[in-house]
Amino acid sequence: MKKQLLFCAFVGTMTACQHETDIQPTQSTLSEEVAGIYRTNVYLDPSQVAIPTNQMPSAELKKETDSSVTLVYNASYSTNSSQIPHVRLSRQADQIQLQLGDSSIGSLQTDRVFTTSGMEKQGTLLRINIQNDSKNSLTFTGAK
Repeated sequence: MKKQLLFCAFVGTMTACQHETDIQPTQSTLSEEVAGIYRTNVYLDPSQVAIPTNQMPSAELKKETDSSVTLVYNASYSTNSSQIPHVRLSRQADQIQLQLGDSSIGSLQTDRVFTTSGMEKQGTLLRINIQNDSKNSLTFTGAK
């Protein structure tokens, strides 16, 4: 009985005296957090139902500074891409706003997204809505 008690006391002492290292949070900037390629599918944007999966539009956010990115939009059926530089990022309560000049052109938030097979999961959802005029507009919804 004394041997078991001594053994338990020894193990308890060794466990209590172990050196613990705290996990340090990583310091990522807002632009590093949102940078990446965002793709759409028919579940995220039903208006794309007639487009083959391999030719769906996509958007990429490329880091410029800590709080700004370049938006690169690849349209469907096109090898051309359009770039919008100097898009500012600002964190709101539950989302990140994308701003160009004085107007909001989109948002990023954690939400439920659907994969190309229709499975639901938690992911980062990018919504872009730019209305320059009736002929030049851009609407995109995609997941990272």
